[in-house]
Amino acid sequence: MKERPSARLVLLDPQDRLFLFNVHDPKVFDPANPFFDPFWVMIGGMVDPGEDFAQAAVREAGEETKLPIIGTPRWVWTRERRMSWRGTEVMHRERFFLARTDRTAVDTSGLDEKERLWTLGHRWWTVDEIAESSEHFEPRDLATRLKILLRDGLPNEPIVLS
Repeated sequence: MKERPSARLVLLDPQDRLFLFNVHDPKVFDPANPFFDPFWVMIGGMVDPGEDFAQAAVREAGEETKLPIIGTPRWVWTRERRMSWRGTEVMHRERFFLARTDRTAVDTSGLDEKERLWTLGHRWWTVDEIAESSEHFEPRDLATRLKILLRDGLPNEPIVLS
C-alpha cells in the first residue's frame, strides 16, 4: 500500500473565518465517505521529499491561494486513513496546522491542472455557517472540532481525528 504524507492548513482570517475549497473528483473513492457530492476541504496536499509537514502546509497555501501565513503554523490535529485514491490503495497520514492570515483576497492562479479540474470554488466560512450548513465538509465533524479549537485554543498535543 502506498503512503501519502499530507499537510492541511486550518487557515483563519482576522474574523476567525476558515478558508475552504469546494471540490469534487468522481475518480477518488473513499470507503469512509459514502457521498460523491462536492465537499469542502482545507488547503493542503502532499508533503514533498525533504520537506516537513508545516513547511508543506505553508507551501500549499502559497501555491493554492497566494495568502501569506502570519506566524508559525501549529500542529493541532492528526489523522490516518486508508482510501482508494485514483485506483490506488493509499494510507493517508495527515497533519492539520492552525495558521492565520491577515488577508482574505484569494488568488487561485497557482492551482495545477488537476486541482483546477476538481475545484468548484472557495470561500471563507464562520464556524456557525459550517455547523448550520447541509453541505459536506472534510473532516465530517469540522464544525465541532473548529468550535473547540476556537474556544479552547491550541491543544497540548495534536488531537487524533477519527
